[in-house]
Amino acid sequence: MVCVAPVLRTDVRNYTHALAEVGGLRAVVGGAIYHGESSFAKVIGALDRRFGAGLYRASEARRLDVEVSPQQLISHPAPELRTRVVKKLGLGKLGAARTTDRIFGELDRFAASQLRGTDRLVIGQEDCCLRTFRAARRLGALTLYDLPIAYHTCLRQALEAEQWMFPGICTENLTEVFARDRQERKTAELAEADHTLIASNYVRSGLEGVGVQPARMTRIPYGCDPGRPYRAGSERKPVVLYVGHLSLRKGTPRLLAVWKRLGAYRTHTLLLIGKSFLRPSFLSEYAGTFEHVPHIPRSELWEHYSSAAAFVFPSACDGFGLVLNEALSCGTPVIASSNTGAPGFLTEGVEGLTYQHGNDDALAAHLDWMLSHPREVAEMGRAAYEKAQRWGWPQYRAAIRELVDRLLSGCDTRAPKTSR
Repeated sequence: MVCVAPVLRTDVRNYTHALAEVGGLRAVVGGAIYHGESSFAKVIGALDRRFGAGLYRASEARRLDVEVSPQQLISHPAPELRTRVVKKLGLGKLGAARTTDRIFGELDRFAASQLRGTDRLVIGQEDCCLRTFRAARRLGALTLYDLPIAYHTCLRQALEAEQWMFPGICTENLTEVFARDRQERKTAELAEADHTLIASNYVRSGLEGVGVQPARMTRIPYGCDPGRPYRAGSERKPVVLYVGHLSLRKGTPRLLAVWKRLGAYRTHTLLLIGKSFLRPSFLSEYAGTFEHVPHIPRSELWEHYSSAAAFVFPSACDGFGLVLNEALSCGTPVIASSNTGAPGFLTEGVEGLTYQHGNDDALAAHLDWMLSHPREVAEMGRAAYEKAQRWGWPQYRAAIRELVDRLLSGCDTRAPKTSR
């Protein structure tokens, strides 16, 4: 089995770990990733010392040690390294989406060249597997599509609705994000997939909307981090926490409008942690109603989860939202929109509350209830913590192994993939 991993998300680390545990993983093909025992680790360490961490960032986020052996990791760092050098010299003119496309495209071509006729299963991530999947199918291997976010048609529909509601307030270049060739590539990737790995019912509904049969998808929710210290409700601060980008896609404008309308800022703090893509002129309308911290080291972030009374996740379009699991792991009850991984994962009214995205009155009602029912919220926090103990990354890895066993046993045939 081969896994193409342009980005080492937490779930990617865990499903590569799951494959390695059963001895079925031949290789992880990645870009700017490395094994701590490899000679490449020394090279990028020297680059960081020579040019500064901004050039390559030899961080733990790029290091893949526990999950695989040095022999299983095939790195292709040249595209990203070249892009970083160009950017550092001030010569880069591409936007963020196009820069990612170029890096991922080169990695996709490289990964396709690394496949062997003995590979039975190839796992590829969205935007980085079209050539690899086509090569895999020529060799007779099964293809498993890792789709961590909502399908592009669903994403576009959601963001167009938010743009209509809040015109001109976002600095993100959505024209580049929704360029025709990018959407065509995503459509082609899905067409080459024998099976798709998803994390939420929201992503499932989007795929069903374009004709993918339910039998061609497997939903495995992301794991929590069990074992983190639990803090009782009486020990928590009057803070409602949000972690993530401040943007249209994440539903931040609706949250700010609802929070101000409730007047909740008079008794509680709305703490937003994450990079902002909203124009200062828009945020100024809500000055004094929230606190914003652009970045906090991950080691310090857990303290904010543990001390908050509640966590809010109002996303307009999200494949899952690992921040939900992080909140649950700290025993923090959640309010989340329907366009996230919460529905079908959370038990409604037990670990948290969900609402239909766009129904701002429902969001307001949930916030108002949590702010005015501290005893019940504390009980909900305890249930959230217990949920995290039941569904951690070990359970996620077990589900991945079960899926792979089913695919390789021949239970899933190739055709038909869609109902249209």
